[in-house]
Amino acid sequence: MKPSRRDSVMLGILPALFVVGLFAARAASLPFWQAFNLDPDYYYLLNGLRIVEGLAPTDVSHPGTPVQVLIAVVIRALHPLAPTGAVVDAVLAAPEAHLVAATTVIYLLVGAALWVLGWQARAWGGLAAGLLAQTAPFVQAIILKMALHPKPEPFLVIAAAGLMAAAFAAARKDGRKDGPALWAGIAMGFGVASKIHFVALGVLPLVLLDRRRVALYLAACVVSLLVFVAPMLPSLHIWLDWMHRVILGAGAYGDGPQTVIDPHRYPHAVLRLFSARWLYTGSFIASLLLLAGYVRLRRRGLLPADPAVRLLIGTLLAQFTTVLLVAKQPAPHYMIPALLLTGPQLAVLWRMSGAFFPAGTHRRGWAVLAAVVAVAGGAGTVHQVRELARWTRTTQAFPMARFDGCAKVFYDAASAPSFAFQRGDMNAQARYSPKLAKLFPADEYTWFIFDHTWWKHGLMQWNRPVKLDDLLTRYPCVVFRGNQYGQFQAVYHGPIDDTCPVDEERIFTKGIMCDGRRIPALAN
Repeated sequence: MKPSRRDSVMLGILPALFVVGLFAARAASLPFWQAFNLDPDYYYLLNGLRIVEGLAPTDVSHPGTPVQVLIAVVIRALHPLAPTGAVVDAVLAAPEAHLVAATTVIYLLVGAALWVLGWQARAWGGLAAGLLAQTAPFVQAIILKMALHPKPEPFLVIAAAGLMAAAFAAARKDGRKDGPALWAGIAMGFGVASKIHFVALGVLPLVLLDRRRVALYLAACVVSLLVFVAPMLPSLHIWLDWMHRVILGAGAYGDGPQTVIDPHRYPHAVLRLFSARWLYTGSFIASLLLLAGYVRLRRRGLLPADPAVRLLIGTLLAQFTTVLLVAKQPAPHYMIPALLLTGPQLAVLWRMSGAFFPAGTHRRGWAVLAAVVAVAGGAGTVHQVRELARWTRTTQAFPMARFDGCAKVFYDAASAPSFAFQRGDMNAQARYSPKLAKLFPADEYTWFIFDHTWWKHGLMQWNRPVKLDDLLTRYPCVVFRGNQYGQFQAVYHGPIDDTCPVDEERIFTKGIMCDGRRIPALAN
């Protein structure tokens, strides 16, 4: 049943507010080359540019192919008649404009996906269920923070919304229709192609669908995944090597003992992930309690069978599987697929809890919860935008121009356009270094203090290594800027004349003070 015009408008309010929040957050956090933005924004920009050139992307660790394809489509749409060489030059000359255009398209797609989710949830459980299903992006502030970038996270919002929309449709039709199974498979393929750990959500349709539709769903998953990752298949060996290391290593990014997990750290990480977000944890516990009460009352013959139970069990299994997968490397943003299920989970809880409480109590209780969610969501959005604005303000406040004539060495991760391009180009296997070298000052360098996926640590200028002693000899002063300053101090053993804090970054100087006063002699 299609929603009425009134319901359609109501279902559009929350997606529209989230899109407005994304635009506000982006305005507060520009430019994208700032240290807290550039990973992986510039990686994806340059790999999207590789696709424009007809080349396979080489930054495939997520693998993130749908994001790179969209960026490529946006780039080509902005220059529909230009030859490829001219398009490359235009993107390298104005990267921020192209990233802004790509994120604008992404935000609109996110809003549309949330509306479709609300539509299907409303068809399953009424307008209240539709609105509750759309709430997760608001009460989990990390979703807004991550979804404003041209990276996998906004695509995970789209994929999760599509998967849950298919789940609501399947629940409404008792899992006996082909359409929801096909759409669930397409959403899963899209999500996994965007970020591999989305695969944990794949257990949800298995609970809802009958045997024949499960086979259809799995076939659709495989086909859609192959379609969505097709542009990166020439780089498949890079991804397989990366996944081999990540799976076997007990630490982050494949580091540590090759034991898959650290048995001493893993249980604590699981508990920490479950308790990290109040609404996520609360809805998970409430779901378990409601299921326990449902089973008890069913056994006593006091409740009729409720098909919504399978939907609730499916969301719980998907969330639990995500935690088990992410606990190996418990970064908060890896939990986004599970966090996005919180809204649909609330919709299911709303409908099922009606059988446990008097109508008035049920209505008032959920009204209070809705008010809490609205206040928390609004406050979280405002706080996030203000925090991004503060980061931008303090990052931009330091006048790097006072170091004119000095060598500028940007270490991981520094707020500088050349550093953003340097890291992005390394993930594009240095394809654009010759052109970029002509666009930036000759006194800017990059010092990678970590071993990255496809290159080793060290001092570089575009695609050539540089010796620190030569740099210290050729320039009267040198400044080092980045945010991993503890690690930098562990690899740089020379003397430092001054230190300048810049919010989360730190500048170290040699031959010059932070206020720009020169020190006469630069000793090696």
